[in-house]
Amino acid sequence: MFVALGTDTTQQEEAMAAFEMGQIPKDKGRGWTVLIDGEEQKTGKVEISSKFGTLIYGLRPEGYDGWAFREQGGGGAVTVPYARTSDGELLVGLLLEKRANMGDEPVWCAIGGFVDPGESHDTAQTREAAEESGLDAAKAEELAGMATNANRAFFVADASVGEGVRAYGLSIPFDWLEADGESFKLKDAALIAGFKKADDMRLFPWRAAIGRSPDALARSAIAQLIAAVL
Repeated sequence: MFVALGTDTTQQEEAMAAFEMGQIPKDKGRGWTVLIDGEEQKTGKVEISSKFGTLIYGLRPEGYDGWAFREQGGGGAVTVPYARTSDGELLVGLLLEKRANMGDEPVWCAIGGFVDPGESHDTAQTREAAEESGLDAAKAEELAGMATNANRAFFVADASVGEGVRAYGLSIPFDWLEADGESFKLKDAALIAGFKKADDMRLFPWRAAIGRSPDALARSAIAQLIAAVL
């Protein structure tokens, strides 16, 4: 059973209906090929579930075969550290990490991850920040705007009932930073309690940050941050 985050029962039922996949008739043409242990299977419906979420392949409401994934906790949370220079320029923090499904090299990305079952977005934000970087993000503030669907082609996330990835901003005093080429870094990692990846975080002017990050969630969060503080 999936738990939508909205409080309206009708909205929750509608969100569930959007994820419903029917049985594919045996004589219907397929756009997708299902291989199990290397052998093609003409299945009517496939469901793969875990604590993380559920993937279903079947007959979509539009009438053709396809698949969709619903994250069990209803979305995720990303944290964007930021600062303002003495001239008022907005600096945005990104973490250099190797991410699954994004190539062999580390990429500049947002700090964050998915909501665990039964967890709120706020709790997920502080937990993910601590797990990924050691960053104490308890003082981060949720940024205004709707939650983001990380991949609308295949992910199920209905922002109208509270699902999706929410963005949080964490303000850092500019005097904690020092120039490092075209970016800024912390003068002393100890300035942020528990931060274990200070060497991998840099704050860039916001335009440069958008240009450097292939992470759609980071870019979306930066846009929300700009709307909130500029």
